[in-house]
This record gives sequence, structure tokens and C-alpha cells, in this order.
Amino acid sequence: MRRSLFSLWTTVVFGIVLCALPLPTRAQDVIFVNGKIVTLNDRSDVVQALAVANGRITAVGSNDEIRRLAGPRTRVVDLGGKTTIPGFYDNHVHGGGALQEWNGGMIGAVPEWLRDVDTMDELLAALRQRAAGMPPGEWLRGSLPREIWPNQKVPTRWDLDRVAADRPIALSRGPHTLLLNSQALQLAGITRDTPNPPGGWIIRDASGEPTGRVLEAARRLVTSAMPPERAGRNTAGEGGGLQRTRSFLLQLAGLGITSVNIAGVGAAGLGELQELYQRFGEELPRATVQVRLSPGFDSYDNPEEGVRQELAKLEALGFRTGFGSDRLKLGAVKMSIDGGLSAPVFWSTKSYKGRPDFYGAQRIPDEAFYRVARRAHELGWQLGIHTMGDAAVVMVVDQLERILGEMPRSDHRHYLHHVAVKPPEATLQKMSRLGIMVASQPGFTVGLGAYAEEALDPEREATQNPTRSLLDHGIAVSYGSDAGPYGPLLGIHAAVTRRGWDGKVRGPEEAVSVEQALRLHTVGSAHFTFDEKTRGTLEVGKVADLAVLSDDILTMAPERIKEIRVERTILGGREIYARRAATSQEQAR
Repeated sequence: MRRSLFSLWTTVVFGIVLCALPLPTRAQDVIFVNGKIVTLNDRSDVVQALAVANGRITAVGSNDEIRRLAGPRTRVVDLGGKTTIPGFYDNHVHGGGALQEWNGGMIGAVPEWLRDVDTMDELLAALRQRAAGMPPGEWLRGSLPREIWPNQKVPTRWDLDRVAADRPIALSRGPHTLLLNSQALQLAGITRDTPNPPGGWIIRDASGEPTGRVLEAARRLVTSAMPPERAGRNTAGEGGGLQRTRSFLLQLAGLGITSVNIAGVGAAGLGELQELYQRFGEELPRATVQVRLSPGFDSYDNPEEGVRQELAKLEALGFRTGFGSDRLKLGAVKMSIDGGLSAPVFWSTKSYKGRPDFYGAQRIPDEAFYRVARRAHELGWQLGIHTMGDAAVVMVVDQLERILGEMPRSDHRHYLHHVAVKPPEATLQKMSRLGIMVASQPGFTVGLGAYAEEALDPEREATQNPTRSLLDHGIAVSYGSDAGPYGPLLGIHAAVTRRGWDGKVRGPEEAVSVEQALRLHTVGSAHFTFDEKTRGTLEVGKVADLAVLSDDILTMAPERIKEIRVERTILGGREIYARRAATSQEQAR
């Protein structure tokens, strides 16, 4: 018998709470000494040591002060003089297994067999080898790193036909693009006469022939042609979805990440996450899960039908932002208004450079967004909205102003994902006045700056992926990664230097200091999920989530920040990652 959405979510979320109840055992105490502990409190204090009981910080101070608190059963961890900071909080992750869902399309972590591919020839060789071990006619699928080739060169249908003309091939390149061979195009019914669907594009050559590259809503033509049991999930990675998600989250722990905001998961994905955290939650970063709603063209041919269907899902949930535990809980409702930088198809107020009639993709019409967002707000949900381009920001801010005018809420903490193109001054002022925040991804400056350069005029390109402008307007900002490359230290390096992979510095006036970047990647992100009272700084009463670094991030040259390694990651006073066998000395007292 099919279970209702309400029944499923009741089981999922109540399970989250119950699995997190404390066990009736004695708390384990530990003290960390001989470190350079950067507390990030309001005074920017740096201390030598801290004490932990029941997973929370009980004291901070000098080595002598904290050592006096140790008892006969206390573990003493010598940090060896290493710089120790609050564990990083990544405000936007996708990943393996449950985290790979994307509006019925294909997205996922790059599979191991494609990770070392750097050239077109290497890609085709890897695909050819993969195809050789597959049953005849089976779809060959995978995800590609977006930064592999310079100048955004990607394989065409004819390149992929050289691998296997007798089987369909579909490769995702980020969450907005699919690359297909001729067989996949044929099965999807895409020909030179197929019109672009609303909110999507079929890229064509000069003669009008599809090249094999489809964007945004056009991806649905492809995923609907895949076998039902496989459509919508990237199965290129080995192992079950549960293990892929666990592996991905453990990799994040190795980057010093102790909390994540998971960007857009459906009911099935949340059920998988519940099982994962029931089994392995003590070793994984704390997770806040955004609930994905998609009333627009990326999921429906008719947005009116999309509104009806998505509102029905919302009403059936029966819960709202914050329900769960400090290990796994519900976050914001997420909707995606426009496309991304990597295609690029973000929704712009000005036409793209060299393309006078092209303004990018609006996935959700204004009124459809308003109706779903208004009801979510009314039910007590926080909103976290994907807005890559400035036109998307303008539309969402205007609609949120309308909603907040009709139903004021003092601490709503609604926020926008990305804001990769700086919005107009009037919109920035509205955001400040309304308390609308920005979950930014500074790594975009590194990996996707060239894509912005392709679409934006020089003046707007100089302020792409802004931080300083937002902070100067009093807008709260947090930092995260999105679809990779993951790593808060890479993001902080980008935020401080504004230097891309190609060596070009883009918009240095949007840079921030190292300490500011640290705050945005810790307590800044905690504020977005209502966790600033328990996470993000190393203060008495907060969880003992720490990252021990190989170098002093506050004093080293900013250009070298990306060279820092995480030596160990501590969650609730317990080590969940160590770079090598002995990164510090522990002794029983």
C-alpha cells in the first residue's frame, strides 16, 4: 500500500527526534590544551585551551586554568600549538545518494572513473572503457567536473557518438546542463524541429541541428525517456545511495565541516537521511535539510498545475522549519527561480554579452512563486530561494516584500541562495530593510568566474559574486560550497583574494578579510539555520565542534590559505576525522 506524504514525513521526522535522544550513560569529559584556539566570539578572543562535557564547551582559558578542571577520567588532548577554529558550517551542499536529487533531472558527485579526466581524449577513453562493461542498449550516465575544459568547450553529440553510437549517453555538467549523444537525442524525441520548451533550451549549431547540449527544462525531455526505475537518479557512482551519502558527508568532515545545510531534498531523500543518521549520525556533520518544491517549468509544463501539486505537498508535510534534533532537522523550503552560472543561463536584468535577445532562464513565473512562497511563509516555514541572476533577485525580493507586508513576521530569516550577479541598489536596500539574507558561495569566484565573464559586461563582471557590497548594506551573509569544489578553505581563499583558477582577480573591491570570511563560514551560516546560540563560535554552552588546522590562517599570506590542511575534525568533543595517525598527543590522567 502506498503511504501518504504525511505518513512518510511523520515517520521520518519523529524518527529523527527519537534517534537523537541522549542515552542514559555517563558523559565523557575531555580537555583540549596547548592550542591557538580562535573562539570567534564578539571580542575575537584567542585562548590556549577549552574543556568539554556532554559534547558542549564548559570552559575556555589558559592551559593552567583548563588543566585544573581535569579529573581522573578526563582525556587530555594536546593540540601541539595548532590553530583551532570552530568547525566550518557549509551553507549549501549537494552530494551522493539522497543528496543527488535535482528536480527529476541528473546531478551528482563526479564518479570515481571520471575524476581524473582532464582532456576530451581522456573523457572519451573513460566513457569507452565504461561502455565496454555494460549491457547492450543501457544508458551510460555520469557527472562531469564543470571546470575540466577551458573556454567552456564540451563534448558534442558527435564526439560522444565516437564512444558508442548504439547506446544512449547522457552526462550532467552541473545541475543545469545535460550532454547527449545522437541515440539519447533520438530516444528523447529531440530533432531540429523540436521547439525549446518553456524555461529550457536545446542548443543547436549554425544549421539548426541539435548539438547534444540541453539546458534547464529541456532536460525533462531526456529524463522522461529514461527507464522509470532509473530516471531522476544518478546511478553512475558505485555502491548504494546510503553509502554514497555517508561517504560524501565523511569527506566533508575531512574538510573541517561539522555542519551542513543540504540544498533541496524530497520526501524519499529525507527518509534515506533519517536512516543514515540513525545508523551513523555520531560520525557525520550535523545536517539541516531544505525541503524542495518545484512549481515551475523544470518540473511541470503548466505552472498552474505545478502550484496545485506543490501546495498539496506542502500542506501534507504537517511540519515546519526547525523540526528535528541538533543532528538532523528540517530547514527552509527551497525553490529555484533561475538557472546557473555554469551554462550560463542565470536570469539577468540585462541581455547577455554578445547575445542581445537573451536574458537567461526564469524557471518559476512571478505569481506561481508568490502563491507557494506565501503559503509556506503562512505555515511558519523559512524560505531559501535559488536566485543566481540579478533579475531573479529583484523578482523574489519584490514578492517577499509583498508577502511580508501582508503577513509580517519579525524573525523569518528568509534568504537567497547565490546572488552571483549584484542586484540594483534599490533591491539591496529592500533586502536590508526586510531582513532578507544571502547564502553565498565564494568558490564561484574561483571555478565559475570565467562563465560570468562570458555573459556579463566588464562593469557587472567586476562585482559578480559579491560579498562586500552586501555587508556594506547591512545584509547578513553566510558561506558555503554548492556543487563543488568543496572546501571552506578554498572558499575563504577565494573570498579574500578573489582570484580564479585562471589566475585572474575579479572584483577585488568585493573581497573581505580572513576573519570576516571565517565568521561567514561558521557563525554566519549557523545564524541562517537558527543555530547561532549553539554553534559557530567556541564559547561556554556551545557544542564542541572544532577544526584543527595545519597553519595559522590569521597570520599567513592570504594567497597560501588554500594550502592549509585540516589536521583533525572534532564533533561534540569527539574526533570524527584525523589527517594522520598522530596529529596530537593524548594522555589519560
